[in-house]
Amino acid sequence: MSRPLHAAALALALLAPGCKVEFTDVGAAFATADAAWFAGEETLFVFYEAVAAQGLGAETVIELTWTTDDGVVEWIDIEALPTVHTHLAVDCGVERRCGSTSLHVPREPRDVALRLRYHREGALTLDPETRLNVIGPGPAHTHRSLLVYGVFDEDDRAVQWRARHRFPTLRNEEAERLGLRRRFTVDGIGHIAAAPDPAALGNPYLYGAPCADLAPLEWGAVESEDRAAFSPETLPAAAFAAAALCARATVEDATGTFEATAFARKNPEVRPAFPLLRSPVREATPVKYLLSICDRTISAAHLDMQQQRLLMEGIEPVCIDDLTDPDLADEAADALLARFRRDLETVRAGGDDMVLAAALHHDDRRLGATLEPLLAALVTAEGERNSPRLAGVFLLDSYPYEIADATVGASTIWCPSSLDFDFDFDDPLALPPSGVASLVCAVPDFPLNLSLGPFDLGGLPILPSREQFLDFIDIYGEDEAGSMSALTFKAPELPPDAEHLRVPPFGVATFFNDEIITAEPDDAFSHCPTDGEFAGAVFRAPGVDAPLPIAALPDYHAMTGGGDYPLGLSYDFPYLLEIEYVAVAAVGVTAVGFTLPIGFGTAVEEDYGSTVWRTGEFPIAETLTHCRRFCHHPTFDAAGIYQVDDPFAETYRTTCYAPDHPARGDGGFPRDP
Repeated sequence: MSRPLHAAALALALLAPGCKVEFTDVGAAFATADAAWFAGEETLFVFYEAVAAQGLGAETVIELTWTTDDGVVEWIDIEALPTVHTHLAVDCGVERRCGSTSLHVPREPRDVALRLRYHREGALTLDPETRLNVIGPGPAHTHRSLLVYGVFDEDDRAVQWRARHRFPTLRNEEAERLGLRRRFTVDGIGHIAAAPDPAALGNPYLYGAPCADLAPLEWGAVESEDRAAFSPETLPAAAFAAAALCARATVEDATGTFEATAFARKNPEVRPAFPLLRSPVREATPVKYLLSICDRTISAAHLDMQQQRLLMEGIEPVCIDDLTDPDLADEAADALLARFRRDLETVRAGGDDMVLAAALHHDDRRLGATLEPLLAALVTAEGERNSPRLAGVFLLDSYPYEIADATVGASTIWCPSSLDFDFDFDDPLALPPSGVASLVCAVPDFPLNLSLGPFDLGGLPILPSREQFLDFIDIYGEDEAGSMSALTFKAPELPPDAEHLRVPPFGVATFFNDEIITAEPDDAFSHCPTDGEFAGAVFRAPGVDAPLPIAALPDYHAMTGGGDYPLGLSYDFPYLLEIEYVAVAAVGVTAVGFTLPIGFGTAVEEDYGSTVWRTGEFPIAETLTHCRRFCHHPTFDAAGIYQVDDPFAETYRTTCYAPDHPARGDGGFPRDP
């Protein structure tokens, strides 16, 4: 005959005369076959897990043998042996057999072996290589199979006592999964001002470490066979400043009981280093000028457009003819600068910050280079002042002009743009080249020169050059050129004691109003870049003139230890220009050579300058965390695992600290690999 057999019947099949046997691979193997003997406990622990796709049944047994100097213990069903500790029956599924045991073995064993017998009456067995570890006598924290330690809840008011299995080849939770349970008792609980140094003792959990200067608490004993149990009491005010609790932990073993100290260390005491930087952002008053050639008409249509764009209809022009005359330019420049200063002082009396807003109507491409030094003198002097002050300059020129002076470029938007450059002004770490901020001007939301069947759609930048403007109206007419609806300038209000530091190439860091972090040498910080947090926060270190990014504060404090850290904001542009305008997609019929007098108007809102000034609040609560006590204690991670070798001070300088602490009622089996 010929048929596949289950492995349990193989031995009987082999006895049948003339029987042809077809073997079936059932994938049988031991995933775990581990043994550990602890001299101090006189206990042999055995853990096993066998897998087979077929052949396992109610009569399958796990057998064990070992040898000592007292003799040989022949193969015996592991479940027939008396255990030292509690071992729960574990259901691993129909294709697995797993479990554990603990045996009183006074003398060191050798030749320890496990095997699976498919049927207790059969001859077929699965014999793995059994791993044996022998742990001799020694300190409790390294030479015992169980240690006890405590942890606190989030508020450091409730303490949870935990038992942790320690086996050479098996993790804590695996020992639990395979059925091992250990009873432990904690009593004699008190608080201590400072815990021993675990690094000096080589004892991360401080199990069995010396406990000095104990102040007893009138707390009852905690007894459990779970791996964790809370003391029912709440920490009294007298122990709020204590660094740790110390207690007597008692565990059972084959020799009776064993006592050692157990410690529960407080969690690092953390809070936001500084919850919110705040600076009022106000509307700045535009001081408007029409700087125009007066002795001749260049383009009345262009002039009207410039006045409309800056909403300065009716403003008398300031004639700049002499600025284009080499013989008169210096005197004219001095006179214009004096007028700027005089007018600013007049407006300053109103108490508001200001922006100089000017339209330049001319036909001399050299005029920009003549005007730039005047602006440099103006903004340099005003850059040292606090509110009310000149926040910056906005110019609408007749030609594109690229600013050469970095000081002017740092506070001036000069239009029209001569570069097609897209820059994120909210990113203080990505500073553009000098002058680029002044070159970014408004453009319509729709593309230019689109074709739609026989029609061309044309759009004009809202702040165009004269050439762009005249070319557009020549095709589409002035009615399709769009119009400015609102022009608003916003800038932060600077208190009298605000201090400004340059951030090359042309950024600025402002320290507004004595916002300061005070830290002691043993304090620690954690920086966590998060969405929604302001990225431009900076600090000043003692004796260092240059501002430093707030991300550097944790490492700086760890290296130097202590001091006051003033906080400020870094930004690349001192004001925000908000504009509202109507852009028009004009329609031209190119096939027959004339323009339809219609267009599609679109209301558009755009911001230029620094969008930092949309708000006066700059949150950094989640960006920078300050630890003020117990900073070298272990921490919980975001998964709720007690990372005993990860103290806050060393681990979280550049890593987000988001611990998940234990709480009453969350069960007796916390995550503890």
